[in-house]
Amino acid sequence: MKKTLFIILIMVFVLTSCNLPTGNSTPSVDVIATRVAGTLAASQTSAAIVQPTAALPTLALDTATPEPTATATLTPTATVNPSDPKLTLGAPDFTFNSATSGNPFGLAGSPYEDESIRISQQVGGLNFTSKMINGGKRWRLTAPTPLNSYLEGTFNIITCSDHDNYGLAMRVPTYSSTLGYFVGLSCDGNYIVDRIDAAGNGENMIGWTPDTNIKTGSGQTNRLGVMLINDTFKIYINGIKVTEFKDGTITTAGHGGAYISARGDPNFTVVLQELLEWDQ
Repeated sequence: MKKTLFIILIMVFVLTSCNLPTGNSTPSVDVIATRVAGTLAASQTSAAIVQPTAALPTLALDTATPEPTATATLTPTATVNPSDPKLTLGAPDFTFNSATSGNPFGLAGSPYEDESIRISQQVGGLNFTSKMINGGKRWRLTAPTPLNSYLEGTFNIITCSDHDNYGLAMRVPTYSSTLGYFVGLSCDGNYIVDRIDAAGNGENMIGWTPDTNIKTGSGQTNRLGVMLINDTFKIYINGIKVTEFKDGTITTAGHGGAYISARGDPNFTVVLQELLEWDQ
């Protein structure tokens, strides 16, 4: 009987020790509950970014004397935002999209799943599907570990509500670490920036901030980019710079990736269609 009780106590201790810190009790901080990590294949590809150019009208030459005609009205072409990093940085150093070969997230043919999330690599991208709300951040990382970079993700929001949020993870030192910066967008049109320390405690660097550049609700696609140079952050939403700030807490190089956190819809689903990274 004593031996059986001793074995049970040992099992309880082991299971308890696998739980990660849930962070502080500050309600505005979306703290991690568990880590999503793994040994990832370092298969990387790069693709040139084709910059859009305005199309020139084709003119037909006529040798005959032209008859007077009304002046044609030309439809103006869309202007390119010169501050959009994706259009000015050239070819990225890391590319993940539907055309990517290899297994940059370590998930091809083998989805990750736990009690609150399922992450799978599919033809259309990396699929994140939550199974509960308030389970904390869940992320997946790629192999590159830049110190300074511009990281950009294109997210297709399948279903969401309220403060469900998704976005980018940056400067996470190892696949099993909680340390890192997390910049996200919410279903109801806010952006948020959190920093999580090595013990799993979160600090809300920028609280929920509404921005009209965010496309809200389900069935939308948003592009989120973060330029991180030393201690300076520049955040871009759909190519538009929305804020700039400084934080020098995490000064070491680390992995980048994507995350989601379900706050309103237990079936919150997002597809990361593309993830690009430029070393800076």
